[in-house]
Amino acid sequence: MIKVIVVDDELFERKAITKIIKTECADVEVIDEASNGRIAIEKATQHEPDIMLMDIKMPGIDGVEAVRRIKQLHPHIKFIMVSAFNTFEYAKEVMQQGVKEYILKPSSKADILAAIGRVKAEIEEERREEEAQTELKSRMKELLALAQKEGITSISEEHPHSTELWKNKQIHGLLAKAKKYIDLRYRESVTLEEVAEYVELSPHHFSKLFKEKMGVTFIDYVTTIRVNHAKREMDDPSKSFKEICFSVGYKDPNYFSRVFKKYTGMSPSEYRSIT
Repeated sequence: MIKVIVVDDELFERKAITKIIKTECADVEVIDEASNGRIAIEKATQHEPDIMLMDIKMPGIDGVEAVRRIKQLHPHIKFIMVSAFNTFEYAKEVMQQGVKEYILKPSSKADILAAIGRVKAEIEEERREEEAQTELKSRMKELLALAQKEGITSISEEHPHSTELWKNKQIHGLLAKAKKYIDLRYRESVTLEEVAEYVELSPHHFSKLFKEKMGVTFIDYVTTIRVNHAKREMDDPSKSFKEICFSVGYKDPNYFSRVFKKYTGMSPSEYRSIT
């Protein structure tokens, strides 16, 4: 759930934005409101929201100053600035504070939803990255403990590269395990989530690691395995294309034919005719 605080000295504007978010935004919750910059700073510390929709022009502490102070205390909070002042100087000031979203009053529902959608996507990506890093650190602790148990004691200041070598060795081991699993089950409806669970990684982390180390996506790898097996099976003229399609993990011969042509440049019948 994404937590939001709406800050605006105009009651009507504040309530209108709150209503739009509550009725239109899935997984986004307005947890509080503030009528000026001073209260906004207090509410930010009290709730630590993910996003603050902040009006720029307010009495006392304005939006720009409020953002500056909140950023010092809570750098993770993201801001969507709302202003009736369409001037370069205002935009420049908030951009210098690291604010990326700037919408004008009167704010349309589409503008508000689009801005929230972009910031929400950014937050979710950061959370996935953080989860992957936490998982990797946890797994590395387990692997290092295993290394010491197995008598690998060279992970020390005398061998500064040994930790990295051990890490790479374990990553290659996990990928080899994943490849073997795919090679044995390519005839089935093997999924990324299933293989990630088998090697004890989150789907997001496994997908990223696989692409980074293998140079291809998980889907491309599985498809290549299936197409290569299909090629070999075509050497047997007694097998129909439909049989081959089912034997390499596809349920629709037409789809199999399209995939085969995409990866080889030829339809199954064309390939068989030249081989």
